[in-house]
Amino acid sequence: MRRALAEMKLKSEIARPRVYEALAPNDVYTISGAAWGGAEVTEIAVSTDGGQTWAEADFIDPAQPHAWRRWKFDWLTPKKPGRYVLLARAKDANGDVQPDKHDPNHGGYVINHPLPIEVFVDGDAAGLSA
Repeated sequence: MRRALAEMKLKSEIARPRVYEALAPNDVYTISGAAWGGAEVTEIAVSTDGGQTWAEADFIDPAQPHAWRRWKFDWLTPKKPGRYVLLARAKDANGDVQPDKHDPNHGGYVINHPLPIEVFVDGDAAGLSA
């Protein structure tokens, strides 16, 4: 059974860093993005380990219904080089949280689950500033 598309779904996106970006190890990197939905977005959490753990991020913009709300999270990149998966997850004033997985009832039209951003912590990226 398919659902109507008239309702704006809660969503967050990571804008920075880019997919497959190389980041310097043991450096503070500001992850940033935006969240939006039908109700005011009240919380944003970021995971730097593929969703195993989550930490609260800071909003840049005030909460407003039906409006984007930019956010940022300062991440101390690991000392150990490797591949890391970043995710962002929003919560709204109604208590709704982004779903962990895609709802197949929405087909390809509604993608509101957290989308992973893979990055590489790389010693060769040392000296690059975030």
